[in-house]
Amino acid sequence: MDELNFNGVIIKDVAFDKLMTYFDFFDADVSNVLPMQSTDKYFDYSVFARQRRLNHKPFSYTMNVMSEYSGKAIVRMFVGPKFDRFFDLQFYKKYFVEVDQYLVDFTAGKNTFVRNSRDFYWSVKDRTMYTDLYKKIMLGINGQEKFALDMSEAHCGFPDRLILPKGWTNGMPMQFYFIITPYTAQSTYEKADFYDKTVSCGVGSGMRYYDTLPMGYPFDRVINFNYFYTKNMYFKDVFIYHTDEMKMNQTF
Repeated sequence: MDELNFNGVIIKDVAFDKLMTYFDFFDADVSNVLPMQSTDKYFDYSVFARQRRLNHKPFSYTMNVMSEYSGKAIVRMFVGPKFDRFFDLQFYKKYFVEVDQYLVDFTAGKNTFVRNSRDFYWSVKDRTMYTDLYKKIMLGINGQEKFALDMSEAHCGFPDRLILPKGWTNGMPMQFYFIITPYTAQSTYEKADFYDKTVSCGVGSGMRYYDTLPMGYPFDRVINFNYFYTKNMYFKDVFIYHTDEMKMNQTF
């Protein structure tokens, strides 16, 4: 229980926006598959591959926490299936997926945190299409547009559009699970000379994690129900709705 509990920290409530999923048509530029005799004609042709993809409307949630503690802490957020009986979590815990993890600063008293799905730590947006990037480079070379040398995008991560399951028209019952744990700074890792974080996405270095708790914590172990439910945890029942309205490359 001492490992799970965070003395003086109580999650009072969590409120979500309406959770809505939909399918959209996404046009991916595959123009670079065309054989070209000269790059001068590259922009005269465009080939797009259309695919139907699951997406969701961006959402936010508000968490209210009472704390006797002042300092840094880590919030972990999981999404998983709705279960009815207290002890069913022993079976369903393997279906809870961590979708966010972030650092917060507590002050003594009431603390309110608002988090948007676009800021979730493990998710990434669509990358810039090759043709768009090529156009920016060529315009920069020709002096027609300033090219941003510091432009960077995540090259690994879970697609933001797949954070939520499809849902049902009349609402699919699901649960979000939250746990707040004390923040302890990690030790410095010694990395091999051949290690490249851009290739490995930081895996194996520990640099992508705020602390040293294992992946999936606290669902990484057999649950002892005599001690598991503590006040720094919170289960939030939600409904995920789905609309059949199709959207073209929709951006919210």
